[in-house]
Amino acid sequence: MRMFFSPDSIAVVGASSDPNKIGGMILRNIIGSGFKGRVYPINIKGGIIAGVKAYESIEMLGETPDLVIMALQSQLVLGEMEKIGRKGVKAVVVITAGFKEESSEGRELEKKLAEISKSYGMRVVGPNCFGLMNTHLNLNSTFSSLFPPAGGISLCSQSGAVGSTMLDWSIHTNNGVSKFLSLGNKMDVDEADAIEYFGKDEETKVIGIYSEGIADGRRFMDAVLRSEKPIVMLKAGRSAAGSMAASSHTGALSGSDAVYDAVFDSLNIIRVKDLEGLFDALSSISLSKPMLKEGIAVITNAGGLGVMAADACSDHPGVSLATLSPSTEEKIREAIPSVASTHNPVDVRGDATNEMIISALKVAADDENVGGIAVLSSPLDATDLRSIAKAVCEMKERLKVPVAVAFSGGKECEAAFTVLRENGVPSYPSPDRAIRALSYLRAVQGARSQRGSAELPGTSGRWRVLELLDTAKKEFRSSLSEDEGKSILSAYGIPVPPEAMAGNPKEAAAAADKIGYPVVMKIMSPDIHHKTDIGGVMVNIKTAEEVRHAYESLAARCRMAVPNARIDGVSVQKMVSGQEVIVSMIRDDQFGPVLAFGLGGIYVEIIGEISRSLIPMSDDEMDKMITSTKAYRMLSGARGRPPADIDSLKDAMRRLMKIALENPEIYELEINPLMVGKKNEGSWAVDALTTIRR
Repeated sequence: MRMFFSPDSIAVVGASSDPNKIGGMILRNIIGSGFKGRVYPINIKGGIIAGVKAYESIEMLGETPDLVIMALQSQLVLGEMEKIGRKGVKAVVVITAGFKEESSEGRELEKKLAEISKSYGMRVVGPNCFGLMNTHLNLNSTFSSLFPPAGGISLCSQSGAVGSTMLDWSIHTNNGVSKFLSLGNKMDVDEADAIEYFGKDEETKVIGIYSEGIADGRRFMDAVLRSEKPIVMLKAGRSAAGSMAASSHTGALSGSDAVYDAVFDSLNIIRVKDLEGLFDALSSISLSKPMLKEGIAVITNAGGLGVMAADACSDHPGVSLATLSPSTEEKIREAIPSVASTHNPVDVRGDATNEMIISALKVAADDENVGGIAVLSSPLDATDLRSIAKAVCEMKERLKVPVAVAFSGGKECEAAFTVLRENGVPSYPSPDRAIRALSYLRAVQGARSQRGSAELPGTSGRWRVLELLDTAKKEFRSSLSEDEGKSILSAYGIPVPPEAMAGNPKEAAAAADKIGYPVVMKIMSPDIHHKTDIGGVMVNIKTAEEVRHAYESLAARCRMAVPNARIDGVSVQKMVSGQEVIVSMIRDDQFGPVLAFGLGGIYVEIIGEISRSLIPMSDDEMDKMITSTKAYRMLSGARGRPPADIDSLKDAMRRLMKIALENPEIYELEINPLMVGKKNEGSWAVDALTTIRR
């Protein structure tokens, strides 16, 4: 990666004297940005381009360049890549479009490009990308003239257009950039490579990423865990959260975007939902000192803005409205005789002088409960916003805590914003954004969860899974019956209630007599995944006569609701009691197996609260999963309820993790509900939904 960002020499293949062509733009920007290294234009016509000698082929160069930028038509790229490889080049940026993003032919072309690059040991950025920058080396190898000031933000964007937006923002707001990388199709170099490099880069203070999807989730996680710098990420495509859903509740609730949330949370990646959030987080983190306490003091000359800020402190995680000490309030009252409120938010009134606002700022910054300060103001006739901005800028380094400024308005605020931007003070147009920026700053202090693994049980039921997979494959099924799913759970030591299959009412009554009443009866069909939706479950059946009647009723309901479903019979099951929870596994395409937990039964649909974590996980991570949900409040004895057997719940979760790790063919396995009994009474899996990948 060093070759990309710190090259001593660059060759531009496809360089042009025409400033309107991509090759001409890139060459002009490399030279115009002030790059001090050697630059070699490569053009089949040779000659002089942009005042520099051009070569007809890269093979004619007297040295092997550190970096090659390729801006040719797609049909010419493969031939040039062969020449570049033979020359011994190790870093190539393929600007050219027309690959997998365009057509099936382009996909095949990209596949061949990857084969060539691997055969020569080359690393490739792109294709279909925007280029890269290193402001500290005056290197702009993109086809955009937008070259931001040098600073501590390193940017990575899958989209070239979004990358251009990032650069324009940094110039407009004077937020300095260290490195910039456009990834394009990510044939080779991806977000993990960028994080690996930026995370160790001394000139980088914070990493900002725009991504539309991570291809190799586990490698991405490893790179983040090794990074020494905070990461802010705008992962687009949130609306596709259920696109990977299979047939279970967990499939619908644990779509890929929900998994991204779980991964980002465990890695302490600050996830933002829009460009505004990305820019606010990057400016706050790059320009501010650490925020070591969660309390925020608000200084304002407009009571309404103070109320908004107080609300925002409740809206954004990790921060709160600080409680000022009595001595702090007394000092504020002495400095500002006409102060409307010395409580937080501190309202210095609309007619307060600039000196009064600054005095309140100084006093509040020394309060032991304050970790950050928001200075808010409106364009009032008695207030000189530009003077306030200058005063905050002068004080910024002397304050013990970070400060964010919000001037709410329009035209009258611009001059003040200019002062703040020129002096590196985070500034925003509303109280909410200022408070949110401080919450991002506070989030940086969180720790990344080091991946661990709880000690898993020795019991293995792999033999049973192989038997069932063989049967399902012969029958061309992608799902297992409830009975088959339960047999997997039982083979791995997860308790299931006593049950029997019945093919007619008489058999059902005999089974119930043997199992003992009350019983639960369920229609058994590999074609019906959610039995309760069609009335396919009947509970608390207490007599043989009720069993016979229930059998007929279940069969009739099923024939009416799903006429073509295959009916294997009816399951007669011992009825067990306890708190209903859902414990499930789904195999994410990017990050691998994910464990999910929450309230079960019908509550999983009504409340929809599911906590998730990647498998394997440590015991601490498992505890966090359980305690973060409403289900835990029920399990721990809410409103006088007896505490549940949480230890048996954890044991079931560990065994489900083992199933996931030993059986990659199982795509999804849902226990809903798992009945968690009273303390020391155990847990029972009363339903199992299993889908497989053949």
